[in-house]
Amino acid sequence: MEFGAFFVGQRPQLHEQYDDEHKVNPNPVSRTDVEVYEDILKGAELAEELGFDSVWIAEHAFSEHSIISSPHSLLAAIAARTKRVKIGVACTIVPWHAPLRLAQDLATIDIISGGRLVVGVGRGYQKREFDVYGIDIAESRDRFVEGMDIAIKAWTEERFSYNGKFFSFPEVMVIPKPVQKPTPPIYMAVTHSPESVEIAVSNRWGLFTVGSSFFPASPDSDQNLISLYHRRMTEEGVAPGDLDIAAVRNVYVSPTDQEAIDLLTPRLQWAGDMGEYLRRPVSVMANAPGGLRGYENYVRDPFIEKDLLEERGKEGMAAIGSPEKVTAAIKELESNHVSNFISYLDAGGLDFDQVSSSLRLFAEKVIPNFR
Repeated sequence: MEFGAFFVGQRPQLHEQYDDEHKVNPNPVSRTDVEVYEDILKGAELAEELGFDSVWIAEHAFSEHSIISSPHSLLAAIAARTKRVKIGVACTIVPWHAPLRLAQDLATIDIISGGRLVVGVGRGYQKREFDVYGIDIAESRDRFVEGMDIAIKAWTEERFSYNGKFFSFPEVMVIPKPVQKPTPPIYMAVTHSPESVEIAVSNRWGLFTVGSSFFPASPDSDQNLISLYHRRMTEEGVAPGDLDIAAVRNVYVSPTDQEAIDLLTPRLQWAGDMGEYLRRPVSVMANAPGGLRGYENYVRDPFIEKDLLEERGKEGMAAIGSPEKVTAAIKELESNHVSNFISYLDAGGLDFDQVSSSLRLFAEKVIPNFR
């Protein structure tokens, strides 16, 4: 089992998800943009010091769910502040990027980090982000597939031309090339769609999952996307020991369960309200006549539907409490094929002092149970 530290960069300050419904904000935290970024950089350094295997950051735009809208710049700063840990974005939203620029940016990070880049990729789910960027969210899967095709060619071929649906260009030499050959490790983010699992399988990419991967919205789909991925990869001849399956959970470790619950409850409520606010538009469109192409499995979103939330369980996306409780949660994931546990550390605007306390206890009391 490998262990990663994941910084999402939440900044609870404006609380726009409460504007329309006049709900009471359970988490009146105020953090500046500078504080968020400084805490991420300090957290990355501490994670390396404590023996974590990887450090991850998010990519989002236009909301306090994450203020990391230029993740590759931040990843370069993390590369400069660390020496050993693998570093990645979970995940780069491929449809937003010009693929050749994406390939060059990521190759540069792989070089300056000494070959420590892990490429986490996905197609996105927040409609407002796509609308502001002027991209049709219904094109996200097609743009993702084409963008990754171009990026991989840029890393592996000396020269190539391209004539696609979204991008066409004459023969070009794309430099620099990444240190890792033929490419850095690639993980695909999957939350709801079996079709996304098939893309990961066909490319032999690792899987990057969150809590809903155990509870897809479509009743016709495999009820555990991690199991689906594991089965499909083994059917394709990949040895079980060669599979890379990463699972993200909200994590907080404290001496007692109650201490962690008291600290995290308002923050997770805020994060959940924000998640519902951002995810609802896609769910509404998926339920409308004609649906939403590429998001058919979002008809019922396990992040926001109360009965699915209850089925998943109150802590279905969390490992919160004493070291013993957190260890048990990770062992359950390990028994379900997960080989890389990623700790989502700063939910609801936890600051560095709060995160560092949990990180230290995790490293001291949890990680040794798996090594």
